[in-house]
Amino acid sequence: MATKRAGNEIPHPIGMNVPRKDAHEKVTGSATFADDLQFGPGLLFARIKRSTIPHGLIKKIDVYNANYCLV
Repeated sequence: MATKRAGNEIPHPIGMNVPRKDAHEKVTGSATFADDLQFGPGLLFARIKRSTIPHGLIKKIDVYNANYCLV
């Protein structure tokens, strides 16, 4: 059911079957997900380094190998 407001219909999808726009792509397997994206060479990436000590302070990060890869 929708109510009128200033000439525009406002949909109320709660309790209604709303068709998904990406359903066909997902069912057929043609949908593209973030993991499917291919990136070219030379792409920089990062990793998350978590502390083994709660609320620990990282005093130093060795970036020698990272700098070596950029050359």
